[in-house]
Amino acid sequence: MSPVKHAVICAAGIGSRLGLNKPKCLVEVAGRSLLDWHLERLQWAESVWLVVGFQEEEVIAHAIALRPDLIVVRNPDYARTNTLQSIYRVSRHLDERLLVLDADTVMDSRSFEAFLQAANDNEQLIGVSPYLTSDGVRVQLDDSGTQVLGFTREPHYAVEWTGIAVIKPQIVVDQPIFVYQALEACLPLPAFQLKAFDIDTTADLDMARKVFANQWGDNE
Repeated sequence: MSPVKHAVICAAGIGSRLGLNKPKCLVEVAGRSLLDWHLERLQWAESVWLVVGFQEEEVIAHAIALRPDLIVVRNPDYARTNTLQSIYRVSRHLDERLLVLDADTVMDSRSFEAFLQAANDNEQLIGVSPYLTSDGVRVQLDDSGTQVLGFTREPHYAVEWTGIAVIKPQIVVDQPIFVYQALEACLPLPAFQLKAFDIDTTADLDMARKVFANQWGDNE
């Protein structure tokens, strides 16, 4: 199986629930923006695609300064479309699997490296996490904890969808549904437990800063 070559960072959204009036990818955790962390971790990628929308000029300038060969994809309809449709703007140009991640995700670097290693043995791989956020989508796993069987808003499941996955481009459709809803048509899919979660609210941001300071800092 060929290694993953392409990575897509979705950074088009407004992030209204966080209430900072700035792109979430530029929010700082542990002294650096989330976008800084992502681009550092993706140095291995043959191509990194950044989908932008809200305050795109600021995001583009910040990203290009860090990685000049970045491929910028504009989503002018960011206020009316979703993450899946942002990914579609990239996937329609690809014929091999790709890594997708939300720009508002915070993660432990060693955990992410292990996820990438596991992707060498799995054509597709779904990142799940024991870190639970204020409005996360929970994941139903099989008894072995290695296969994703479903996604739900029911809070009694112990792991959460991270927005991080290695997938085939054919899964991505230009429809107004969530990424996990597009994945549901292909389940079961292999799961990998990541130390990661996305930041949607101020409570999530507070948790991210505490986790970095107390648990993940030594791994960066």
